[in-house]
Amino acid sequence: MIDEYLQDQAALYVAGAMTAVEREEFELLLEFHAELRAFADGLAETGALLTLAGPQGQAATPPAGMLLPAGAAAALKSRICGLIAGRRQQTTGSGLVVSGPDGLVQWINPAFSSMCGYKLEELRGQRLGPILQGAATDRATAERMRHAVRLHQPCRETILNYHKNGTPYWVEIDITPIHGEAGEPLWMIARERELTERAA
Repeated sequence: MIDEYLQDQAALYVAGAMTAVEREEFELLLEFHAELRAFADGLAETGALLTLAGPQGQAATPPAGMLLPAGAAAALKSRICGLIAGRRQQTTGSGLVVSGPDGLVQWINPAFSSMCGYKLEELRGQRLGPILQGAATDRATAERMRHAVRLHQPCRETILNYHKNGTPYWVEIDITPIHGEAGEPLWMIARERELTERAA
């Protein structure tokens, strides 16, 4: 069940009433929260239907002088729903990791799994630092990241991590905290991009 605060956020998102930063953060939630994504899709479809409906749910009538061929209202509705769905969720090629307020992994996307070699089943309930960091990882950078996660603060760092097979790789990590209505921490979402041009 989606709580009322997230329902309200979904309504603001679908209505286009969020700032660019708020939209970006909400789209991170939509990446992993299937129930919230379905709720937002339902709101978008309902909005499209209401936009195309006239008074008392009558079919939309075109402006005076404009003729719509038979079936055009349904085609227009389908096109609007497609545009709404396409505008939202331009899925990222970045690796995404969602942790709870405790810093333990809850979800990863396939791009992250490809980057590090681990599957969700191996990482769920774990802290990533001890798993992905190794001998040549800069300790000061790792500590800044741990500190930000502990305090539920945003953080952006570049760090040397290690693939499951032991191969080192550089990654740029952008951590975004997601807070609830009362400011309580809900999730930490890390967007990670491998820096293939930088030698390990």
